[in-house]
Amino acid sequence: IKSKQDEAGVKYDAGKYGTTLAFFQIKQPNGITQGNIFSVAGEQRNRGVEWSVFGEPVRGLRLLGGIGYIDTKMSNTGNAATEGKEAIGVPNYTLTASAEYDLPFVPGLTVSGRYIQTGSQQANATNTISLPSWNRFDLGARYTFKAAQMRYTMRASVENLADKDYWASSYGGYLVVGQPRTFKLSMTVDY
Repeated sequence: IKSKQDEAGVKYDAGKYGTTLAFFQIKQPNGITQGNIFSVAGEQRNRGVEWSVFGEPVRGLRLLGGIGYIDTKMSNTGNAATEGKEAIGVPNYTLTASAEYDLPFVPGLTVSGRYIQTGSQQANATNTISLPSWNRFDLGARYTFKAAQMRYTMRASVENLADKDYWASSYGGYLVVGQPRTFKLSMTVDY
């Protein structure tokens, strides 16, 4: 499957602050799944805009946020019931905001938080079933230290802090369940 993408944007980076703005259009064959058969029926066009901002307003506090809007359309499908409809599994908007803070009283310790929200999305080609928008909060921490001439980073996080039930996405007649509250621990060593 071959796609064509056009994109134009601008980026401003002033060191401690910055922003990006991009406009895009993607045209690709519209894939559909009926029963156990995948086929191509027409074209899917995704057109949108993405804006993000980042910065460090005070020492040790880093912020990142972004919003995206996507307008999708299926064309030349050969089926009046799907012609001009929204594509399956593409939310009409996404929103993210994250922050991390280096705790000054514990050198090497950083705490973080993230908020994610997506707009509604279609669950079938005729757009008669849609998935509602959803949001979730994540929290995390990392601790970096040196020992024996190596750098260690330990990470802990909780994703979907509120343990919300949600449908994350849809494709080909299948719904993808959003992950429940998930705890993660990891450690990396740089030598």
